Parts: sequence; C-alpha cells; structure tokens
Amino acid sequence: TKPSNCNGSQYDDRKVYPDLRSDLKRSWPDVESGNDTKFWEGEWNKHGTCSEQTLNQFQYFERSHDMWMSKNITEVLQNASIVPSARQRWKYSDIVAPIKTATGRTPLLRCKPDPTQNKSGPKTQ
Repeated sequence: TKPSNCNGSQYDDRKVYPDLRSDLKRSWPDVESGNDTKFWEGEWNKHGTCSEQTLNQFQYFERSHDMWMSKNITEVLQNASIVPSARQRWKYSDIVAPIKTATGRTPLLRCKPDPTQNKSGPKTQ
C-alpha cells in the first residue's frame, strides 16, 4: 500500500547536508550493512520520489528525522518495561502493543540475529 518506484529525481548525496547527515545517522541508520548512504539512496529512490511534489529530498529526510524525534520508541518500550536483556525474552506482540498505543500505527518489526551467538548451540567433543 506504500507508494514506491515513482518517477522523479534520483538521490543526490550532496543534498544530505552535514547536520542532516548527523541526524539521520542517529534516527535512520542502515542497521543491516552499515552503509547509511546506500540505504538512504534506496529509500529515496523507492519511496521519496513519490513525495517529490510535496517534499524535496532534503525535506523528505528532514521529515523522517522529525518523525523519529516525535516518538521516542526506546522510551515507549522502557515505559512498558521492555528493555535490552541477555535473559529476558518478549513475544512479538508484547513489543508491538506499546508502540501501536503510542503511535496509533502497527509497526513491522524484524529481528537482526546476533552474529556472536552460535545457532547450533554448544559443541561437544
């Protein structure tokens, strides 16, 4: 249902000015590969171009950062007693519920595996 792949100007990294770049590194980093610039380029080219009649590239990324600032999801989760823990585990619905209450939207969450954890369990000889 999200608009995507619209005709429009392609990503221009020069339009992500240093202050905005610093903000986006906090609010919208590439958590998978760590290549923020390539990630932002993909987001703009796929979705941002669809907003171009209303928001130019700078405004699109500025708006995304402002949205992140308006809802502190870490705080929302902390208030629901959901905090990082090596021992505690939560169900997907436990995490989604307080976010949905705070934002009025149902988030789509993905887990990123911890590469330091051995999936096969301890090895015995």
